[in-house]
Amino acid sequence: MNEEQNMDGVMRKKKIAVFANGWGIEYLELVLEGIRRKAKLDEVDIFVFTTFILWDVGELQNKAQLNMYHLPKPEDYDGAIVLANTFNMPDEQERVCSLFERKGIPLVSTEVKVPGMAYVGTDNQKGMEELTEHLVTVHGVKDIVYVSGVENHPECALRKKTVEETLARHGLHIRDDIRGYFGFYDAERAVKRFFDAGNKVPQAFVCANDLMALGVVGVLHARGYRVPEDVIVTGYDDIHEAKASYPIIATVSRGWDKLGEYAYEELKNQVRSQDPSVEREYASRFIPSESCGCTPDPETVAYRMNKMRNTYVDQTRRDMQNIAMQKLRIAVAQTDTREEFHRVAAQEFEKNDFFGDDFCICTNPWFFDDDEENFPKRLRGYSETMDVLYEKRSGRSAPLRTFSTQDLYPGYKKEQGKTNVYIFAPLNNNEMIIGYLCVKNNLSIIYNLTFRRLQSELNSMFVSIRQYIYSQNINRQLREVYMTDFLTEMYNRTGCEKVLFSFIESEKRVGRSVALLFVDIDYMKVINDRFGHLNGDLAIKATAEAMRKALTEEWLFGRYGGDEFVAVGPCADEGIAEDIRNSIAGSISATIESLGLAFPLSVSVGLTIIHPKDGGDISEYVRMADESMYEEKEKAHELIMEKLAE
Repeated sequence: MNEEQNMDGVMRKKKIAVFANGWGIEYLELVLEGIRRKAKLDEVDIFVFTTFILWDVGELQNKAQLNMYHLPKPEDYDGAIVLANTFNMPDEQERVCSLFERKGIPLVSTEVKVPGMAYVGTDNQKGMEELTEHLVTVHGVKDIVYVSGVENHPECALRKKTVEETLARHGLHIRDDIRGYFGFYDAERAVKRFFDAGNKVPQAFVCANDLMALGVVGVLHARGYRVPEDVIVTGYDDIHEAKASYPIIATVSRGWDKLGEYAYEELKNQVRSQDPSVEREYASRFIPSESCGCTPDPETVAYRMNKMRNTYVDQTRRDMQNIAMQKLRIAVAQTDTREEFHRVAAQEFEKNDFFGDDFCICTNPWFFDDDEENFPKRLRGYSETMDVLYEKRSGRSAPLRTFSTQDLYPGYKKEQGKTNVYIFAPLNNNEMIIGYLCVKNNLSIIYNLTFRRLQSELNSMFVSIRQYIYSQNINRQLREVYMTDFLTEMYNRTGCEKVLFSFIESEKRVGRSVALLFVDIDYMKVINDRFGHLNGDLAIKATAEAMRKALTEEWLFGRYGGDEFVAVGPCADEGIAEDIRNSIAGSISATIESLGLAFPLSVSVGLTIIHPKDGGDISEYVRMADESMYEEKEKAHELIMEKLAE
């Protein structure tokens, strides 16, 4: 049995967790690929939990994203690898550590030493020392401006310290330290401010990573400075973009793919015999290149040439993907149910390759149901069950369904003989926890900004859907207020015209007859004058309640004005008029008795039957029902006067 077939049985659960922050960086892809290569030998699945927490983003947005680290159950995993150098805030590391430490699950951190975890990393000092020594001894550099990353970041601090100590051995020091926050655009802005403040150009900008070095080079070129002829620029990390640039960036390599392999092997050691005090470091190395005035290696030059050849194709693919995502966003913008979203999204996702052949979008089950006032705004946890709002499985849309959040990926089962990689990312808008996105077996998606961009688009899309649902609810409430009589909670005159009378026309169109009632309280003025307007209001409310009880649920009711009411409903029998009158009269009597009314109450009921082929309009139908009612009223008035005279 050869090495690739040999599994030592250490990883019994066949699952490990990896925790990271940030996408669009080569580090994640290479480290995860190294982990995957080693995990494949043991047929271990890898569950990667990622966030995109930034130092300059709102606190609620960052805190809500931390819920991603609550998603896995520690006891389901053999162990976890924490890519600690990707985290910008201590809360992130503490959240991961506390969950797994309490359960006694082995942990390994990379690049940053974290209490309670074994450590695997590269020696930041070695490569940076070689770089600084090279600048001083080979290129005669004496004037250096350092471009640093996030404040108090341990790797950044160590690299700067190494530069300072190396310069000190030559009797030199850093002239200035400007903060670029590890980002291209932040470094651009920092260098612009540096020059705008009247500072002269140094002999060299030494940057804490390659992205900042690229930003610095851009500003220098825009201001007429040549790199490296006028000023040297160096980076750190040896990323693809630095290799594809003009000039190619002189940098430090940390061997990230090997780091992933080392981290996995150390995790296995920790599973065998847990010892969080273990620390293993591997040397980094300086790679001189064009931006410091040296000749790049042929392999890097070939890589840049190939990247140039594919520039148009790559950009076109990105543009087409952006267009497709906008089409999806427009298509789902006015969906207000999970079923409608799934139907529309399936059409777009099947036509476009956003995340590969296997991915799912899972949302909390109340996302489409709650109105804005009741919508949960919490900073901790996901629901016990999740809606699989959309899933593509082997390139085909899967059915809409609900699953247990403990499963993480819908329908997850360990596939014998395979190692699958699942990448999870949160979906949220500030404290609104929407759900999460999971992509299966597509590591390359996190190398560039595609994953981040698409995740951001999904967040915006779901926020738009929530806004649409909210606006629909508000409009519905406004329509109800606009068309509802506050005393009886029946439709008012406007509601009668828009709902009840529309019902008549719609029933006629489908060939069904409709009964139209016109109900009037007998001697309403006498009740108001003799018993007061409060009792008059009580008479109106009692009549409305009696009508509802007397007729079936298919009927629609409205207060037409004052003491007049209308109702419309199905009419299958021409002889129902007298039955309806008797039913309402009986209901009125029961209401009088139940409420103990101090005054006599009766109503006159007019009724007309409207057939599908009848001509005329609504006003004609109301007139006919009104005339029928007055015929009944004349009969009733004589009886009422007799009772009032007693």
